[in-house]
Amino acid sequence: MIIAQLSDTHLTSQEAEGSTAKARAENLSATVTRINAIEGVDAVIHTGDMVHNRMPGEYALAHEILSMLSAPLYVVPGNRDCRESLRRTFGSDGYMTDVGDAPILYSVNKHSVRLIGFDTQAGHYGETSPQRKGDLDAARLDWLDTTLTQAPNERTMVFMHHPPIPIETSRHPWQWLRQEVGNELGRIIGRHPQVIRIFCGHSHRDYMGQIAGTCVSTQPSIAVDLRLGEFSPELEERPVFQVHSFENEQVTSETLIAG
Repeated sequence: MIIAQLSDTHLTSQEAEGSTAKARAENLSATVTRINAIEGVDAVIHTGDMVHNRMPGEYALAHEILSMLSAPLYVVPGNRDCRESLRRTFGSDGYMTDVGDAPILYSVNKHSVRLIGFDTQAGHYGETSPQRKGDLDAARLDWLDTTLTQAPNERTMVFMHHPPIPIETSRHPWQWLRQEVGNELGRIIGRHPQVIRIFCGHSHRDYMGQIAGTCVSTQPSIAVDLRLGEFSPELEERPVFQVHSFENEQVTSETLIAG
């Protein structure tokens, strides 16, 4: 099983952000081209913050670029995303259930590894001051526990926007509104050893840690101007992304250059 991960593309169509908008679209286009050149990619996951301002034109641009992918695409919302727009733009494959602004929660069972999309958005927020931190209510936590309980023997990968661990290299290590959410997520993951990796975005950097003995990883933002971490001079204007392979009961990750 080979999965390519996208995250934090932050596409914008605002005229005031002309050069930034163009660069971010080019970053994503280059990444899509590079993914299509990799043999055997089974799925592409986008772990949120697809767009920057929740505008319809931004999702139209995202669809224009991401429709070029050769492999199936699965998405979860980040704090800047509009659930309804994600459903309207990327829900034609039928893997997203419910409608409107309901949390985007789903399980995909047609690959050799079960994929779970888990919405960590903190609910409704104002257009001008989005809530950046994640949050989960009891219903979403129960959904995750129940969904994992239904298939205890199937190797499973979970992808979400907010990492459920402190990102120690960040000025803001804990990216949740409430500490108890992380505690409850840890208890749920600890009950389900079939979860072999949790893939996240949000932190705009490469980071790896553990929750209840399960590996959690984040990847750098595809939007190069928002990327955090140390990179060599030749990579300053080139996007990087990660490819994750599952073979012989092991997950290995590789960071690749696009462009």
